[in-house]
Amino acid sequence: MHMPNEVLSPAVAGGFIAASAAGLGLAAAGARRSFQESQVPLMGVMGAFVFAAQMVNFQILGATSGHLGGGVLLAILLGPHAAALVMAAILTVQCLIFNDGGLLALGCNAFNMGLVAPYFGYGLYRLILGRAEGQKSAGRLYLASFTGALVGVAASAAVVPVQIALSGMSAVPFGTFFPLMVGIHLLIGAVEGAITFAVVAYLAQVRPEVLGVQVAGRARLSRRAVVGSFAVLALLIAGLLSLVASGLPDGLDFLIEGRKFSRHAENEEAVDPTMAKVSAWQERTAPLPDYRAGEDSPAYWTSIAGLLGTLATLGVVYGIAAAVRRRDAQGHAHTH
Repeated sequence: MHMPNEVLSPAVAGGFIAASAAGLGLAAAGARRSFQESQVPLMGVMGAFVFAAQMVNFQILGATSGHLGGGVLLAILLGPHAAALVMAAILTVQCLIFNDGGLLALGCNAFNMGLVAPYFGYGLYRLILGRAEGQKSAGRLYLASFTGALVGVAASAAVVPVQIALSGMSAVPFGTFFPLMVGIHLLIGAVEGAITFAVVAYLAQVRPEVLGVQVAGRARLSRRAVVGSFAVLALLIAGLLSLVASGLPDGLDFLIEGRKFSRHAENEEAVDPTMAKVSAWQERTAPLPDYRAGEDSPAYWTSIAGLLGTLATLGVVYGIAAAVRRRDAQGHAHTH
């Protein structure tokens, strides 16, 4: 669901860059207030895990595909504020290194996947869980995880037709685009819900305190072992599982390119000149466009790109976590 530059106008792109910057600023402030030292390694590793998982598209309905978004999963494990920062880091790495998502569309992508999905999905997750205090049943925890992830994906997808329509780039009526976009992503969201459920179920069994809620169970693995298990899994997904990912277009590309729901699909002149120039610059400067060394590069380059991206995301997110920790420590020092 990474939007390209071509489906947006400069005004809409700029407006959402500003909105996302403001939202991420508030998220950073919120993350500092609720920050815990133990979150630093978990933030880095879960960012790397979500980056790797996003490389693996799974087939939907025989004509399109989807992949894990990860925003709600991150919110469940880290809180929505930290999740927003991690998602912004992932999207930035994907955009700058792999030309995955437009540079001027980064504000829209960060708004949709980095703000709407984590906050909306996590809000529903907490609503289903009920009051913060008291032990939660496993069934309620799993239902909340699945439903929050599913609805988070659908909510973020629902914003895309609005952004394209505001840009004047939609080639079909809003009443056609909107339900199809949301419908496809409800199916994708169901798979995301299942993955989120599986991760939460695993953590509930081996380290329930990571979830931040009281559930029946005892710690069978140390926190370090949990972090290590996700680090290994991220590397395996990026290095191996990415090779068997579906090559079908994702839900958004299927509609804007395959079904020609965007005006740019049939008429390149419909693209704003500024957006076209930025896209051309991105294609020239991205080190590993489309997760390859070039159009004719062998398949193993996908693994190399995935591993490099996973490590880059780990480093960027760890840096963000360290910065939040430092600002939090400074804030505490000023209050004493």
